[in-house]
Amino acid sequence: MEYLAAKRTVDDRALDRHVWDRFVSTLEADADGDPIRILEVGAGIATMVARLATWGRLDRPLSYRAVDLDATCIDAGRRLLPDWLERAGYDVERRGERLYAWDRTAGRHAHPQFEITLEVADATTITDAADAVVGAAVFDIVDLETMLVALRDCLRPGGLLYAPCTFAGTTTFVPRHPLDDRIERHYHRHMDDVREQPGGSRAGQQLIETAPELGYEHLAVGGADWVILPRDGEYRHNEGVVLEHLLETIDDALADVPESVLESSVRNRWLEHRRRQLERTEFGMIVHHLDVLARL
Repeated sequence: MEYLAAKRTVDDRALDRHVWDRFVSTLEADADGDPIRILEVGAGIATMVARLATWGRLDRPLSYRAVDLDATCIDAGRRLLPDWLERAGYDVERRGERLYAWDRTAGRHAHPQFEITLEVADATTITDAADAVVGAAVFDIVDLETMLVALRDCLRPGGLLYAPCTFAGTTTFVPRHPLDDRIERHYHRHMDDVREQPGGSRAGQQLIETAPELGYEHLAVGGADWVILPRDGEYRHNEGVVLEHLLETIDDALADVPESVLESSVRNRWLEHRRRQLERTEFGMIVHHLDVLARL
């Protein structure tokens, strides 16, 4: 959970604001008299709804349903989200399993600005008529075609699909090391050919290609790079935790590469070097993603 909380500011910087603004403005333009209905899949600890409350300031009320397969994430989101909403300027009230939030500057109206539920659920089994589905950093760890087909049952006709931070095949390490290209190549190959989990290293590009074939129309696409670098001798906002997690992920992936392809001594030498740099606040990474907004 510490990783997901620390990643919030990384995502804040990475998200393409043109795509974000198009998402928010289209939601408002399409709205009728009812609350806007949003379903988020793979919601983690609910940082996206907190971001929408902080950045969005929609004129229409929102009904936000956040689902994730991981009960630990959902429990953490239920604990953390009320404080995030209050910091964003909302009065928050919990009623059973739902959170209600009112914009503090406008006062309490008959209908709250946000009605939020966080629940453990499999997105591919949900049928709904949402105005928008959000999947942040999700489409690179699922079977893309299966998910896109399933989400058609979650969206009303003309509904939006917002897929930010979808991995797009480039991992850069800072400062450079002679083994970097080899490490990156095997890390990405593990995503594509080795791991049992679906998804892949070029999911962003594949999403752009596949979505129109399955009935979606692209509205906006933009780059969204995680840039995590030390500044003034420290990692801001506890973001060193994100780097540590990414190194662990790379280590786990490379451990599956056969010894004949990548010697464990080479892998360990590179990882030990990077971890020493991390301890000295000298290590950084740039990870390329795409933000995609489409309409069904």
